[in-house]
Amino acid sequence: MVSPNHENQQSLDNPRQTEGPPPSRTLAVARVMGKGFQIVAMLCLLGLFTLVIIKYSPFSPEKVPVGENHPAVGRALTTLALTPLTGTSTAITSADLSGRVTLINFWGTWCPPCRREFPHMKALFEEFKDHPAFLFLSVSCAGDRQENQENIDELRRSTLAFLNSSDAEFPTYADPTFQTRSEIDRIAGFQGYPTTILVDGSRTIRAMWVGYWPGIEKEIERMIKKLLAESKNSQPDVSNR
Repeated sequence: MVSPNHENQQSLDNPRQTEGPPPSRTLAVARVMGKGFQIVAMLCLLGLFTLVIIKYSPFSPEKVPVGENHPAVGRALTTLALTPLTGTSTAITSADLSGRVTLINFWGTWCPPCRREFPHMKALFEEFKDHPAFLFLSVSCAGDRQENQENIDELRRSTLAFLNSSDAEFPTYADPTFQTRSEIDRIAGFQGYPTTILVDGSRTIRAMWVGYWPGIEKEIERMIKKLLAESKNSQPDVSNR
């Protein structure tokens, strides 16, 4: 038989019998909470770092002049030599740009930003394809090259497969010897893919975009409409003749 006084003395001598969770369990909970706070803090720091990279990256649209503000605007595209790849048998030269608003898009099936941009290029083509003064040149580019020469057969195969999977029907072209891209690099600097150039009827570059980001298609659409309106207004009025 244990007396009450003995029980009280035992409880004082043995702290494990006091109310509340055991110290080992409390420490375990503290460790878990500590790790949780560490993970949250790391995620916050990672998010902040990502925002800083995007904002201050030299390739950020806020930092690199694009569209109408690109340094190439106002320069003439005098050299253009594109060979037919899919959906056409007609080669394209700079003479074909005269009198037309031409959108030239350099892209590749291997390029993730190009693949994200592609549906918007397809939509732009569908919107303006029936306008007589509009020309869309989709230039498919290989991801690798040997001695400044692209493998046309392999490029055609991969491009056609991608077009079929995307339900796209516009013709595509190739720049197998990099003649056109070398000219663009000379006058504007060819920095990567996708690269999209808008040229007016006098073969002057009016806008240029490098890369893809959400909303770029709206800017391209606005510029196309602007140049088509300029083209219409510049035509002589023969209605009263």
